[in-house]
This record gives sequence, C-alpha cells and structure tokens, in this order.
Amino acid sequence: MNWVQKNVANWIGLDKYVNPIYFERYSSEFINPIADYTEFSDDIRKLEIIFCNPAALKVFQISCNMFSMAKPFVYLNDVEQKNDAFVEWLKRPNPMQQRNQWLWDYKFWKMVGNAYGYANSHIIGNDSLKMYWLDSSKMSMPVEMQNMRDKIILSAAAEKTIKDFNIDYTYKDGKTAKFKWGDIAHIPDLTNGVGNWFKGPSRIDALYKVVSNSEKALDAKNINVEYSGKFIVSGKADPDNVNELPMGNQEQQDLESKVNGRKRVHAMKSMIDIKRFVEQSSIVGVLDDSYLNDYFIIGSLYDIPKDVLEALNSSTYENQEKGRGAFVDYCLTPDAEQLSSTLEYFFNYDKNIVFDWSHLSFMQVFAKDRADVNYKNSQTILNLMKAGVEEDEINRILDLKLSGLDYEAVKRSGTIGQDQGNQIQSTN
Repeated sequence: MNWVQKNVANWIGLDKYVNPIYFERYSSEFINPIADYTEFSDDIRKLEIIFCNPAALKVFQISCNMFSMAKPFVYLNDVEQKNDAFVEWLKRPNPMQQRNQWLWDYKFWKMVGNAYGYANSHIIGNDSLKMYWLDSSKMSMPVEMQNMRDKIILSAAAEKTIKDFNIDYTYKDGKTAKFKWGDIAHIPDLTNGVGNWFKGPSRIDALYKVVSNSEKALDAKNINVEYSGKFIVSGKADPDNVNELPMGNQEQQDLESKVNGRKRVHAMKSMIDIKRFVEQSSIVGVLDDSYLNDYFIIGSLYDIPKDVLEALNSSTYENQEKGRGAFVDYCLTPDAEQLSSTLEYFFNYDKNIVFDWSHLSFMQVFAKDRADVNYKNSQTILNLMKAGVEEDEINRILDLKLSGLDYEAVKRSGTIGQDQGNQIQSTN
C-alpha cells in the first residue's frame, strides 16, 4: 500500500482499510457502472480515485474553486433584500467553516455523486442553526429505509416515516451519531430517479477506466524517466574470436568506476559501447499527451469547457474568459439553482435565494457583449423607425417584444428615449 492510499485510508478513518492486504484487494475491484447504489462504502473508492489521481483532482479543484466564489443574494418579489438573515447566516454556516469553504464542500460532494447537508434546525434566523455537508462514505442507512428506496410515495404518513428514519454517521474514532433523514437536505449530482431516492449514481463510475489509463500513463512516464538516466556499458568483443575471454568482475568494476568518474578522457584496453536503458525519449511526450487527453475527458464529463481546463493548448485570453463564463452559465448556475431551491424548501423560506458570479472579472466579457448587442439593436431600431417601419414589423425583424415605440420623439430628437432604451436592454 503506497503512502497516498495509506493517507486516504487514515483520513477515511476505517481501520480495515489500513490493512495493506485488504486495501489492495478492495481498491483494485472494478467499479461496476450498473451498481446497486445503496452501499455507501462505494464512496470510499470514489474518494481514492479523486485524491490519488492528479487529473481527477485538478478537475474537482477547478469546479469547486469556481463555485466557492459565488455571492448569495435574496429577493422578494424581484426586490433584493439587503442584510437578509440567510445572507448573514451563510457568512458562517457552522463553527468550522465560512461561506466559501461551505460552498466548496457542497460542489465537491455533489461531484462525488450526492451532497447531504445536515442542519440542526429548519429556521433561518435561529442563532443556533448549523449546517454541514456530510461525508457520504461515513453514512449508513437502516434496512427499512433501503427497502423504500424505489417505492412510490403518495401519502403524508409514508413521507413522515421516511423523514423519521435515523442515519448512522460513523466518526473516525468509531463513535456513531444519528441524524434524522428529515434533517438532511439531499442533492444528487445526476438524478435520484433511477431506483434509489436516497442516493443517485455518480459520474465517477463511468470514469473508472479513464482514470486507470491516466494513472498507467503517469506510472509509465515515471519508469521511463527513471531509466533514461541509466546506461549499459559493454565491451565490443569479436564474436568469432573464441580465445577472447568475457569481461570479468574486476574489469567490470574498473569500467564502472571510470564511467562514473570526473575525468574527461579514459584509456581503455578495448573499445566499449554505451547505451541508454531507454532509447526512445519521445515516448515521454506521448505519455504526456495521453494524460492530458484523459484529463480533458474527465473535465468534459463534468461540463468544463476546454478553454477552462487549459489542458490542450487553449487559445487566447479572451477565449479563456468566455470559456469561464460559459462554465458558470451552463454548469455552475444549474448547480446553484438546485442548491437554492433545495434550501428554500428545506428551510420553508418564502424568498428567492440566488447565487451569482457577475462580480468576477471574467464575467465582464459577457457584460461587454450584451452592451454591444443592445447598442446595435438600438441603432437598428432607430433607423427602422426613421424609415417609418411599423412596430410589429420591427419586432418581427429583430425577434423582440417592444411596445409603445415613440415615433414622434424620434422625429423631434433623432434618438431613442431613455425609457425605450431600457425596454430594449431588458429584452436581451
């Protein structure tokens, strides 16, 4: 068992995984992509994959770092609520974490497959409210609850029965805490509708061979680099001369000491031949490309654009900024909306929780693009209005929904008024 596996096993806190024989056998088992997702011990293998593989860990780091930079806002009837209780609470949701780390953990466990958030209260504004994202590998569900994992729940009584089930949560020292399922907010990464309401499938299962390939590429590169510094030194003997004796031990030691010495010129009894153990150094480049391709595959499965991964010689700075913006729009925002809706339901919160990344510098690229589009639309509308084109026709041409265009104001001033400008901006 290598030191990484040992650290992961110790971190997990289960003694049986510290046993080298058991760990090697357990960690080498194939992760079945059509597994029955009821065994939380599967998450131990997923954690090993993440923390022992640089490509997978880099993908998780990019996603979690970006998500943790979101800022929370609360709205009521489309009006922002300043100093809202939720925003204040999220500054320190538990004694051990601040907002950024709490958001980082949510994204991490969601990428593992399932995020489980335990809260000791369901009331925002309660001074004693604490919420943690649980380590899913330490959770254990009762058999009665597992038997209901695929049942169609229609009655309030059945729903209450599920909420009253106790989840065993085993700490590193072996002690166990019990948390009610009704006090846990569950957010699956993909879906919980494929046979288990309480635990959804993980994308990591589909990445098993990709991760294995990248590990093999790194191992092969390590071996090649190690042996590229080793040499074979041999004498050039005449194969037809049967009277010539092979090189003896003393002669071998003398030759090795001379080759390892600092002298630039050596006098030899006969010619020698020096070769590297690894002649084809270009294989290292091939292995690097293989590792980077695997990294790209892992990242693409988690919806990270190529320009954000920066693994395959991504292009210009502007493309990278747009890639990050697309990553926010198409990957992080849906995860944030899932978190918001879950928290609103869990805390029975009658306000809208929103997580936003517009304060980050790379999002300004999209703000500039929107401004350019609004300006071009304004100029086009102005020219069409000057030409006498009717409002309905303008909406059809530009695919807009404008109303009340002031043609007289355009004739008087030659420009579109502020109200109409705001209307154009709101349609984009």
